[in-house]
Amino acid sequence: MIRIAVMTSKGGTGKTTTAINLGHCLALSGKKVLIIDCDSQGNVAMAFNQQPRRGLSELLLTGEVDIVKARTNLYLIDSGGKRLVESEMVITSQSDREVRMSQVFRNLVGSDYVICDCPPTINLINVNALNYCDYVIIPVSMDYFAAEGVKKTLALIEEIEEKIGHSVKVMGILATFFDKRTRISDRVYDKLIHEFGDKVFVTKIRVNTQIKEAQENHKTIFEYAPYSHGALDYFLLTKEVANGHG
Repeated sequence: MIRIAVMTSKGGTGKTTTAINLGHCLALSGKKVLIIDCDSQGNVAMAFNQQPRRGLSELLLTGEVDIVKARTNLYLIDSGGKRLVESEMVITSQSDREVRMSQVFRNLVGSDYVICDCPPTINLINVNALNYCDYVIIPVSMDYFAAEGVKKTLALIEEIEEKIGHSVKVMGILATFFDKRTRISDRVYDKLIHEFGDKVFVTKIRVNTQIKEAQENHKTIFEYAPYSHGALDYFLLTKEVANGHG
């Protein structure tokens, strides 16, 4: 089982979009995939038009959760919305607060991939996700501040390894919202290559209106526009992930 955290310290980088489209593409290839929404905004369940009663919030406290089948081979666990924030406050006082997620998922079987869609903040839930996962994908939109956010995420990963002793490997840094018509996209991407080298995915997720339209219709890009640039980009990303990029 390969466990991947999709994480960045800046919002608006296509984090959830990446989690759901990567997850669905892996599922379409025959892999069994579980997406865990670790963000209190609850966008994963919303994307698939699902409203589970019990989510990660309940799982962390009681061990009970609703695992929803979203598509063939694709399952999800909702965050629980604002209840996840309340759960985080409760586990803060517990001795196992940084490894609680690893404990509640220790008996999880039947998944080839687990993808954790993490909030764009440095909080206890993200610490738990990093302690649980083996790899991290860091989406970076093509602007200066998002590129700087990579360093914060890498610093958090390093801190986790030093404090807990759990090693998390960066599977790749992913360029999102890439627009070849603008100079800034090229400059930011070149900056990523210069600073992080082969940690950067070869695939770039280009600006594509149909990706947003797909979400509006509660579909992935592979259902809504399978021959679009967006579908091609996420297909190529999935191939890199399956090959263990980085």
